[in-house]
Amino acid sequence: MVKSYDRYDQEKCFGVIASQSNILWLSPSDSQSTKSNGRAISSGLEEILVWDIKTGEILQRLRDGLTPGASNAPTSQPPSPVTYLAHHETTNILAAGHADGVIKLWDLTSGSVIINFSGHKSAISLIKFDSSGTRLVSGSSDSSIILWDLVGEEGLFKLKGHKSQITGLSFLSEHQSTEVSDEMEDYLLSVSKDGLIKLWELKSQQCIETHLAHSNECWSLGINKDQSLAITSGNKDQVKVWELDLSKPDTEKVQERGMFEKQSKSRCNEISFKTIKQSSSPVELFYLQNADRTVELFRVRSADEIKKGISKRTKRLKEKGFEDEEILQSLRESEISMMITPFTTLRTMSKIKSCTWVAKSNKKLDLLISLTNNSIEYHNIPVPESFKKATPSDLYSVKQHSIDLLGHRTDIRAMDISPDSKLLATASNGELKIWNIKTTNVIRTFTLEGGYALCCKFLPGGTLVVVGFKNGDLELYDLATSSLVDRVEKAHDSGSSMISGNKEEDNGSAIWSLDLTPDGKTLVTGGNDKSVRFWNFKVEEEVVPATNAITSKLKLVHTQTLELNEDVLCVKISPDAKYLAISLLNNNVQVVFFDTLKLFLTLYGHKLPVLSIDISFDSKLIITSSADKNIKIWGLDFGDCHRSIFGHQDSIMNVSFIGETHNFFSSGKDGLIKYWDGDKFECIQKLSAHQSEVWCLSVSSNGLFMVSTSHDHSIRLWSATDDQVFLEEEREKEMDELYENTLLDSLEDDPAQPRGDDNEEDESDEVTKVSRQTMETLKAGEKLMEALDIGIEDVEAMEEYNILLKNYNSKSVGPPPAKPTPNSILLAYNMNGQEYVLSIISKIKSAQLDDALLVLPFSYSLRLLKFIEIWTSKNHIKSNVVNMSLICKILFFVIKSNARELISQKDPKIKNQLLSVKEQLRGELQKTCTQLGVNTQGLKFAKQQWKLTHETEFIDEAEQREYEDKKAVKRSFTTI
Repeated sequence: MVKSYDRYDQEKCFGVIASQSNILWLSPSDSQSTKSNGRAISSGLEEILVWDIKTGEILQRLRDGLTPGASNAPTSQPPSPVTYLAHHETTNILAAGHADGVIKLWDLTSGSVIINFSGHKSAISLIKFDSSGTRLVSGSSDSSIILWDLVGEEGLFKLKGHKSQITGLSFLSEHQSTEVSDEMEDYLLSVSKDGLIKLWELKSQQCIETHLAHSNECWSLGINKDQSLAITSGNKDQVKVWELDLSKPDTEKVQERGMFEKQSKSRCNEISFKTIKQSSSPVELFYLQNADRTVELFRVRSADEIKKGISKRTKRLKEKGFEDEEILQSLRESEISMMITPFTTLRTMSKIKSCTWVAKSNKKLDLLISLTNNSIEYHNIPVPESFKKATPSDLYSVKQHSIDLLGHRTDIRAMDISPDSKLLATASNGELKIWNIKTTNVIRTFTLEGGYALCCKFLPGGTLVVVGFKNGDLELYDLATSSLVDRVEKAHDSGSSMISGNKEEDNGSAIWSLDLTPDGKTLVTGGNDKSVRFWNFKVEEEVVPATNAITSKLKLVHTQTLELNEDVLCVKISPDAKYLAISLLNNNVQVVFFDTLKLFLTLYGHKLPVLSIDISFDSKLIITSSADKNIKIWGLDFGDCHRSIFGHQDSIMNVSFIGETHNFFSSGKDGLIKYWDGDKFECIQKLSAHQSEVWCLSVSSNGLFMVSTSHDHSIRLWSATDDQVFLEEEREKEMDELYENTLLDSLEDDPAQPRGDDNEEDESDEVTKVSRQTMETLKAGEKLMEALDIGIEDVEAMEEYNILLKNYNSKSVGPPPAKPTPNSILLAYNMNGQEYVLSIISKIKSAQLDDALLVLPFSYSLRLLKFIEIWTSKNHIKSNVVNMSLICKILFFVIKSNARELISQKDPKIKNQLLSVKEQLRGELQKTCTQLGVNTQGLKFAKQQWKLTHETEFIDEAEQREYEDKKAVKRSFTTI
């Protein structure tokens, strides 16, 4: 009988507050109070997280795609993380760009994906909506810009002109109006890491201006509200100012005004403008968000201020005796410094990843910032009474809120699950958090005085946690009282003293590993000082200072030490408490008797140090994983190596047995988690979800779930499901995946493009069609081909039958022709051939239709043309009016993509076919237009008539009285 295993798939992913994308601010939702500071949207790897800024809680978690570990989920690639977010307020649509080049559009009200776009070949670096929210433009690391139509759900065109990643995009309109029109914007301004700034005319789809913005890379672009000023930033402290005037002739629309330097030497990642309303006039500000810990704010001076400044400076220079030409030259040089003045600098505790203005009110200066240490901060800058008199040194930002509870600031390096499988302890550099596994909420957060935690363990009962540190300290924490119970300083001590100045410092040795005996009475720690130490838990009575009261306190008491000749990396006690396995820096594992500490076995074989050890529940097998990428399974009776498995593509950090079985999990620096059968030595499942190295892995005592943490800050909970895994099916799935990936890669390498020398390449067409083959489009194309086969067979059979029937009716000789039996699929759906093909086509998503039609061979395109002729014929056009736009779209695409073949065929039949389709379509569309016009006018007339007979104005008396009271003139008293 074929053996099956329980399938593990991802149940929850938590611990991430803000990953690699930008951050957005949203106005408060209906469920939030009116005094709320709104919502923050950040990416949590492949998920989108909506946070309440004030309370730091997650309001919404948006997730799309297959669950990692599920039977149909990919095993080699983790889900693609979100790289850029853009929100359109009026429509409440959120666009999320992913690292694989896919753009997903979410409806935030329902929390569901409405459209998927795939046209880019690499990570999305930028997305911008147009003013109406019906189109969006995206820039990518593949140096292309694509304009997408959300209504038609298709890519309009792809602009190719840049040679590197797109870092800034902005729509520009020649005639700015307050009304939102559905017209396409006139221009698009783009900057890229190739240092160029380009102006594209969208109606003619071509680049009309190109300027060298910066000699090196250009990192960001910001445009003010009235679209007259653009600012770009270069590699270090270089910032350029550009003047935009779209009314000028081509080549003069974008002109360089000058440049200025910012304080920070690190590159500027984001530039954004904001207008503050003040009593006298609006004040224009912008920020430069640097890659370090600063955000620099600048103010753009008004025209009046600049005029006053120029007159003052001219007067001063004249007094000094300067000539007119010299004065002009001096004014030209100082133009930018007179126009732009530093406002203030905002500093944070950690490096800034992204920043955005809070558009809550026009009178406040609030910034929402996401940091690289996995946290979000909300800062307020007090608005000065007079901007002209304010100096940068007087202004400072106030951190009002921070979202940092539900995640660690640094990598989690130690983890353990409580004995009752309800709590999870995670420890990082300076922080220990206790999580409720069911709700994924943080119950306790401890600031670790010892610093960098390397290992942690729950004691029996699940209320005490012991933590081992890099500096050799050992600490015991009590969850019930949220306090530090006991601390052993330099529990492992190297014995060497470092002399710094006059002071001698004892340098403790890192505690790399600790383990508990099954009865929970003894703790074993292994450290850098070439020793394994044994500790007992003892309750001691202490007198409370300044009182006579006596309290009981749990203490760690050192009982014995096992000295070794190498550093200890890992210790593990067997479940029967008979053996202790110790991994040493010399690549060997020593197994000693736990009671006498006499050597029992030495396991040789690994080429690099062993990083993790586990012993099976029956104390018969021991598994070791090493930095040499191998897992070895040994017998604990004779120390023989049962099997050595090349497990991962990088160092294997953890191995752990599952409950009362010989199956185990392994995790490595390659980001994969693998599930193995320890008796058959086969890989059961590959779990790919983490984006980078998996540091820790812990399996619950009952084996029902497993938790893993990674360098990407995420904590993932994997649960055993009722679904079964069969090894043959899993191997087949992996082979299919490999085949699909190579197939898509071969399709992406477009062989049709001629490869000339560089000069030819530069002159190549800058606008192309948007197309990218994915498995969905290939499958849609195959499905359409199957439908065309079934449909054409049915149509031809019916045509033949009709001819035979006509002949029989005219001659009446011999038996009557038998009616052909339709295909079983057509019988099942109760359709004829042409209806079936139309139903299949209408089920293909709009965004994938072009790519699906592109894979059709020419013979199938001819069949499709035949069907279009049938759909638009007099007998069928009435029933197909609803699908008319779809039929036209298919017709135009098929003719456009097969134009050369159709012409070279010189087949009069095809020509007549196309002419008849043209006549049928034009005539019917004219009729439909007339009918729509008549119906619209009729409805307007009916509405008018109904209003005359039914409509009376309803007045609420109370409201009317209130309104009149407000308007009434108050009695005034004369003051004597």
